[in-house]
Amino acid sequence: MKLIRVFFSKRDRAKYISHLDLTRTMTRAFARTQIPVWFTEGFNPHIYMTFALPIPLGFEGLRESFDFKLLEDGFPMGEVRDQLNAALPPDIRVLEAAPALDKPEAIAWADYRVELYDKAGGAALRRDWEGLMARPSIPVVKKTKHREQELDLRPLVTQLELTEGEDSLALALRLPAGPAMNLNPSLLLGALWEARGGEADYVRVLRTAILREDFTPFA
Repeated sequence: MKLIRVFFSKRDRAKYISHLDLTRTMTRAFARTQIPVWFTEGFNPHIYMTFALPIPLGFEGLRESFDFKLLEDGFPMGEVRDQLNAALPPDIRVLEAAPALDKPEAIAWADYRVELYDKAGGAALRRDWEGLMARPSIPVVKKTKHREQELDLRPLVTQLELTEGEDSLALALRLPAGPAMNLNPSLLLGALWEARGGEADYVRVLRTAILREDFTPFA
């Protein structure tokens, strides 16, 4: 038995699929393949499947991943990819399947592309964003199921790129991710909406990479 990591994209309409529904989608896709996947034992057998860093509802992902256990060590990785793609909806595409190398604890960063569109114009969006980033601190409250945590976002945000359009602003951002600290871009956008006195007309968030501590891709 071998632990296999599947890398996939989740784009366009698939961004509206919740994590629970994504798991169900993958489970049903496996059921329509001939992949020798391992099921848990006990009264309710199900496919062993774990997602190292689930993507939030409403976000797109270029290279997401999940793990499953393969019963036949010699089963071709290309067949895993092709058979799953034949069973999945078009907005979810398997890119690659390979033996898992890293433990989930290796994840430390995630890169995002955030696109903002507003009738106020790209220059106004840029001014609002740069005003927020110029603050010495950006205090927010991060809420989880079990507690609330006060955070200062300013030292946690790395801006990699900024592109201003006529009515848009595109940001490439690097944020902490993984078990130790996982910063959802929604927290940062919430602080921006508060600073500018309202939300942008349209927002698109795309997770472009999941990285180790040394900024190399999670594998």
